[in-house]
Amino acid sequence: MKKKVDQIRPRGDFISKEEIAALIERAEARSLKKGDGQIIAEVIRKTVMIERLVQEGRIPSRRKLRRLMAIPRPKDPDEKQSDA
Repeated sequence: MKKKVDQIRPRGDFISKEEIAALIERAEARSLKKGDGQIIAEVIRKTVMIERLVQEGRIPSRRKLRRLMAIPRPKDPDEKQSDA
């Protein structure tokens, strides 16, 4: 059975363009906040994944590219995980 790739998540669960711009400013100023490292790592992972797809000749559609580039909000390590 094929795993469902398109899971519906609220827009609030993802980092906005404005938040990415602010993250870049903080990185350039060397004043990162808690959770910034997780966002940066996810951006790098997704960039490498997309580069690999392009090198393999599997250029993603706009829709898939949009899904690939959606960056989830970092999880607070103190936040309890819910199994619901």
